[in-house]
Amino acid sequence: MRLQRMLLTGFVALALTACTSTASNVTTEYYLVSGTTSEALDRDIRRKGPMQGHALAVAAIRFVPVSVQQDQTDAGCAFTEALFRIDANITLPRWKERATSRDRELRAAWDSLARYARAHEDMHVQIAERYARELGKAIEALPPRESCEALDKSAERVVKRMARRHQAEQLAFDRAEHERLEQLLRKASNGDS
Repeated sequence: MRLQRMLLTGFVALALTACTSTASNVTTEYYLVSGTTSEALDRDIRRKGPMQGHALAVAAIRFVPVSVQQDQTDAGCAFTEALFRIDANITLPRWKERATSRDRELRAAWDSLARYARAHEDMHVQIAERYARELGKAIEALPPRESCEALDKSAERVVKRMARRHQAEQLAFDRAEHERLEQLLRKASNGDS
């Protein structure tokens, strides 16, 4: 099927298992950072962090088709089922000296940063999960076409449109979070509460 080939090479990677669960598969890996001051930790994050040190944490997300079924009837070819799930690999920092540091303020600041990074990446996964459901519904809602090849072409357009919308929403979330953090930092540096 043309749709399956497009999904395999484009927006979605075809799952090779017979799994029918749409539950997300989220794994977490850590990179170690070392330092006894916030400046040293920041330097190590910039040296070792994801995206060549331009990010504190990342979520690598892919959409996986769980079940995409078509049926050819007298009315034409239609999708009978289109289910997708999310596979995500979250990369977070882990402070090597966290357990041995005697600097309570630094430990508290690190703990807050680590919680924020996890929550931020979890939100990226939640956004993707919503798009996985929307993608399935949009494909299932396609009207029957005269052939399954014509239906596949329609589905390709849906996949591309949803991919653009998904990417735009993920970037908008990052921009909004960046602006929110900048405002918090400005308030903190001005002594506002």
